[in-house]
Amino acid sequence: MDEFSIWMKTWWPIFWAALLSAVQIGQVLLTKTYAKKEDVQGISEKVNQLEAKIEVMPTQGQVTDLLIELESARGEMKELRAQIQPIQHLSRLLLEQRLKDDK
Repeated sequence: MDEFSIWMKTWWPIFWAALLSAVQIGQVLLTKTYAKKEDVQGISEKVNQLEAKIEVMPTQGQVTDLLIELESARGEMKELRAQIQPIQHLSRLLLEQRLKDDK
């Protein structure tokens, strides 16, 4: 036998095992480094859903306008409460008078 065939019989299994081990280690490292296609698609779908929800949400200007309107309505209610208090007092007096007359 020539030297090459002896070398092949002796070292080829070791070389092949080392090569396959290196490839498997590389694959393990790549799976830890890069995301799977299914994971990326799932995240993409969630991002699309969030974008759709954000599109229908009011803008900051609309929220500000709503807050201004609420404050305006609150002020108007305070004015109405001040105007209703004398009428409420009068209606209580009339109710008391009516109850006294019924006795």
